[in-house]
Amino acid sequence: MIDPIDLNDMPQVLQLLELQQIAYRIEAELVGFEEIPPLFDSPQSLRDSQESFFGYFEEGRLVGAVACRQSAKELTICRMMVHPDFFRRGIAGALLRHIESFAVPGGIMTVSTGTNNTPAVNLYEKHGFEPVHVQLLAPGITMTKFMKRVDS
Repeated sequence: MIDPIDLNDMPQVLQLLELQQIAYRIEAELVGFEEIPPLFDSPQSLRDSQESFFGYFEEGRLVGAVACRQSAKELTICRMMVHPDFFRRGIAGALLRHIESFAVPGGIMTVSTGTNNTPAVNLYEKHGFEPVHVQLLAPGITMTKFMKRVDS
């Protein structure tokens, strides 16, 4: 079940931070970069992010989450995470479809991930995102931005 995460509910925030630590440590290993910003979040920085968070819950346990920001013409996926015990169960795809339901028809959706994060790259491409920009973060470390036009 996918529900909004209340960033003023400390137990939910602590579950989110725990999931984020686990998931983004795996991405850090995949891309060879330990300075991924979500690894340094706190309850306050999550509240200050101005992002909308949605969680995928199984039996009351937060096992996946996505966060986004939306403007008049663009929905930006800021974070996507799934607990490794729940990989390959379609959770990330379900979260993507959920977020897309909020996108403005005729607008765009964007998301960025480490270029070497093959599972994330494959997920976004499978869901119709196309690479549009590669940014150098550190020597040998790049991030790819993906874009998808939302059907009107």
